[in-house]
Amino acid sequence: MRLNVYISKSGYCSRRKADLLIKESKVTVNGAIIDKPFYEVDKNSNVCVGGNNISIKDYVYIVFNKPKGVTTTCHDKFADKKIVDFFPEKFRGIFPVGRLDKDTSGLIILTNDGKLCYQVTHPKFQIEKEYKIILDKVLSKNDIQKAIKGISDTGELLKVKKINLFKESPFQSSYGVVISEGKKRHLRRLFNALGYYVIDLKRIRIGDLSIGNLKSGDYIFLEKEKIYHLLFANPKLK
Repeated sequence: MRLNVYISKSGYCSRRKADLLIKESKVTVNGAIIDKPFYEVDKNSNVCVGGNNISIKDYVYIVFNKPKGVTTTCHDKFADKKIVDFFPEKFRGIFPVGRLDKDTSGLIILTNDGKLCYQVTHPKFQIEKEYKIILDKVLSKNDIQKAIKGISDTGELLKVKKINLFKESPFQSSYGVVISEGKKRHLRRLFNALGYYVIDLKRIRIGDLSIGNLKSGDYIFLEKEKIYHLLFANPKLK
């Protein structure tokens, strides 16, 4: 199999990150530095990343309800609480699929399956992510249309796919907001630019995978067939 695939299947990192590590000459195969992501290896190859021996592991799929205040990272010495701190040592090879910023809670997947990570996070696959957002005031019809059409912020186009009203009051209103791509602090930047303050933000769905009744800080394991079925309606992605 290709070297970048081998590294992602080992659970060390995603395939995209593996490409970077290989090109930076941080990967060796049988003692030789390899800088080509498509270099062919097999299960008997001795693969090292940054001097650490890696091997292919069984895939793990974890559905986690991330609390506020938790950093979506595996390695950050400045983070008070990292997402991987919630899991036993034996799962240290897993990595989060995409990210939620520190102040955003809700649904996130952790896995060592680089293919799944790529297909969920890459914009070309248009996987829907739904959030419950609480704003300091009611969205005007004009601003809803602006959010769907998209606005430019620091050179990036920020937009939503759908907005559905959950609850409305004079002091705050909640909505279900769907996006199919996610830029850094996407929804916070978008609604702040439209003149709204985001009181709370929680991801509640990815594809057809819903957070359901999973409590904050809790997680469940899913089988590969189940999670692929829920995430990918397009059979070509499976």
